[in-house]
Parts: sequence; structure tokens; C-alpha cells
Amino acid sequence: MNVDFETYAIHAAQRGSEQAWRQLFERHFDAVYRFCAVLAAGRHGMAEELAQQAFVIAAGQIHRFDADRATFRAWLFGIVKNRHMAIRASEQRRKRYEESSAKGAPSEAVTRMESDLRVHEALARLPWQYRIVLEAKYLRGLSMKEIAAGNGASIEAIESQLRRARAGFARVYEQMQTLE
Repeated sequence: MNVDFETYAIHAAQRGSEQAWRQLFERHFDAVYRFCAVLAAGRHGMAEELAQQAFVIAAGQIHRFDADRATFRAWLFGIVKNRHMAIRASEQRRKRYEESSAKGAPSEAVTRMESDLRVHEALARLPWQYRIVLEAKYLRGLSMKEIAAGNGASIEAIESQLRRARAGFARVYEQMQTLE
């Protein structure tokens, strides 16, 4: 599938063509699965689950794909990476909970680690543009001026994006709390 045909297939899939989606799936599945296998460190069940989830998410969000931002394969890899981070954070939180339950009451350190994992899991579930500004502001401690310069945007645009990112983070974090 050359670039022009892939572009055509993407546009057709965005308009609802199942055949075009099947062609994109067949074109990218092996590479996505290999990427999943690397992330899953040889855990084939996890690799299969990641690949499956990535394509289900991509099919549901194909209308959001923007070829000006990334190639289709890179977009799929981003979905895989985000799902992997969310799964790992969830596994680590469950493991910490099981360890603390076995020892009795959870210690302050375990509680803090669980909170940190929830924050990172919530960040992983956000759109990349929200994640970038939140990480720059709160994890790296950059000023609004530095973030704006690094993103080639005005300070006002970054402030607006940061407001939307905070609201999105709050929604995702709250949803995670209600699912537990």
C-alpha cells in the first residue's frame, strides 16, 4: 500500500468504509503487534490484548486521525503506548494494594505511590496535547513562557490549552475513581 493509496484508504475508513479499514488493519497489524510484543516484554497474552485494544480504539477514533500530525502507523503506536501505560499503572496499583492488604493497613508510602500511579494513568488517558502541557507545567516545572516557546504558541494559547487539559484530567481522574 503506497502513501497515496494509504491516504485514500484512511479517508475512506473515516467515511465508514469497512473494506478500507480492513486494508489498513492488514497493512499495519504485524508492525503494531511487534511493537506490542516489545512493550509487553515477551508476554504474548498482553501483546495480543494491546494490539486488539489499539485497533478497537483506532477504529472508534479514526475520524480523529490527522495526517498532518503523524503517520497512521505512528498514531497506532501512540495508542498502543497509551494503553500499555494505563495497563501497567493499573497492574502496579493492584499489586501495591495486594501487598498492602497482605501486610495489614496500607502505609503512607504505599498510599502515596498508588496516588502517583493514578495520576500517571490519568495522564496516559488524555489526548497527547493535554498531556504535553500538563507534564511541562507540573512535572517539569516549566513556566508558561517556556511552554509557549517550546510549542511555538502564544502564552494565551497555552493558558487556554492548560485550562482544558486540567478539566480533562479532572474528568478522567474522577472516572477512574468511580470505576474502582
